Amino acid sequence: MVDMSTSHEIVFQPDGKRESFPEKTTILEAARVLGVDINSICGGTGACGKCIVQVISGKLPPSKAVEEKYIGATGLKNGFRLGCLLRIIDDMVIKVPKESRTGTQRLQTEGLDTFVELDTMVSSVVDGISTAILYDGEIIRRLESRDARILGFAVDIGSTKLAGYLMDLSTGEMIAVSTAMNPQMPYGEDIISRIAVAIQSPENQDRLHRSLVEGVKHLLHDACFEAGKSPEDVYDIVLVGNTVMQHFVLGTDTYPLSRNPFMPEDIGHRNLKPHVLNLSPNGRVYVPPLIAGFIGADCVAATLATGIHKNDELSFLMDIGTNTEIVVGKRDHMVACSCASGPAFEGAHIKHGMRAATGAIEGVWVSPESREPRIKVIDDSMAVGICGSGLIDLLSEMLKTGIMDSSGRIIDRNSNPRIRKQDGVSEYVVAWRRDTGIDSDIVITQLDVRELQKGKAAIFSGSRMLMKKMGVSPRDFKNIYMAGAFGTYINRESALNIGMIPEFSLQDIEQVGNAAGTGARMTLLSRKARREAQGIREKTDYIELATSKGYNKEYIDALMFPHRDLSLFPDTVRKLDSTCWVKGRIHTG
Repeated sequence: MVDMSTSHEIVFQPDGKRESFPEKTTILEAARVLGVDINSICGGTGACGKCIVQVISGKLPPSKAVEEKYIGATGLKNGFRLGCLLRIIDDMVIKVPKESRTGTQRLQTEGLDTFVELDTMVSSVVDGISTAILYDGEIIRRLESRDARILGFAVDIGSTKLAGYLMDLSTGEMIAVSTAMNPQMPYGEDIISRIAVAIQSPENQDRLHRSLVEGVKHLLHDACFEAGKSPEDVYDIVLVGNTVMQHFVLGTDTYPLSRNPFMPEDIGHRNLKPHVLNLSPNGRVYVPPLIAGFIGADCVAATLATGIHKNDELSFLMDIGTNTEIVVGKRDHMVACSCASGPAFEGAHIKHGMRAATGAIEGVWVSPESREPRIKVIDDSMAVGICGSGLIDLLSEMLKTGIMDSSGRIIDRNSNPRIRKQDGVSEYVVAWRRDTGIDSDIVITQLDVRELQKGKAAIFSGSRMLMKKMGVSPRDFKNIYMAGAFGTYINRESALNIGMIPEFSLQDIEQVGNAAGTGARMTLLSRKARREAQGIREKTDYIELATSKGYNKEYIDALMFPHRDLSLFPDTVRKLDSTCWVKGRIHTG
């Protein structure tokens, strides 16, 4: 029992939520308990600087050095602190600014509509006035009714979001879709941060496991409520996710994923009885196999949805995210890799970066003459930050207009007021303070550009290594798929201009949405699809980039815009030559 004499009342504004917490609890921990929306990409380690709050009243402990880095001396003087480092020593009133909130996340549920022949694991047999429900031929339930609904639920467990699909297993019809943010988000936006939290203690590992199981359970109940159905009638559940998410939801130890060679404990598929995860009273759980390392069942599901594994033509699949998976190949052979593209495109380590939520700048166009930007904001609201698609547009536009050169250096040749230096760091003003929903200009800094360069270089160099392994070039591909929410909303031409993707023909790139969700539904409806998922794992070779010969050079060369070797981007360079782009020293001559 907590000794309330050492507790203090914390009030969060403008939410109005309040409760007493033991002394030394962090403000971020208190916010998690009360369900107050505070962004925390790094999981509470002080590394991302996104959980800034303002103390309206109450005594403050001494600030940390990292807080001055993210907030500055003036901000600290005005009561701004990092919620993850601010420990409670007094009754406090805390204001959570708009820019520190997660916002309404744009979640991707739509994907390919791939046909499968209906052949589910669940069936029913009517006997008189009762119905027997069978799973793989075994009776699992009897109902005193002739009209029994047989439902299934497919879930794509992403690092950021959850997407669930409630299916009628008798007809193959999708009857409800539910979405939610991944409840693990307060523990870190990227998977590495969450692993770091989990391996600190068995209690943390269990907390992350239970939060994800409860998140999926709520997702199922939401879908059933929307459709007017009962979770008791859900007999088959398919879960797909990246390797780390699969470990968390299954309660498997994530420690092996934190150490070289980063191998999961088991890469085979799983068939679990209802009591193991207790997602629904009668719901058995199927988890497709992993390929290896950080290539999870979500990648298997996306491959299944696009049909690469049974296509005679060469195909390329890229699911862009914090951890970008790439699959290259065709029917007889495929290779896959995982690129540590990092969370920069999700807003981490970017001064005004954020996820694709309300208020995020998602599109940017810059006038080559005036260098004035025109922006598109999600939900047409006041801008509060820049999301991944906006950041890629911004890099492309800055390159085309000469705001930055091909080395990524921000330059100012005409004393433009939007290009300036703050504390010795160059930056470009995307939106003036008067035009934003926050109390500052929205900018992209030189440090931001360097973070984004690392992400785009990881993605391109991974693509390049797979193509070299297969002995093919971008022009050899007949089918090119970009999957996931980021892959759906990204401007393909902008991605090509900065050298994030190989020089494919733009009209050949198909943006396929949540292909992992499609693959999950396919395995829910078809035994054959489950067998194909197993076959995908068996015919796919995993390429470990970090230990591959020549990878480091590929990565370093890919840091340039669009690349150090301009012969890899002949058409792109011809287009850039018609703009105001400036070649860095390494590209001159």
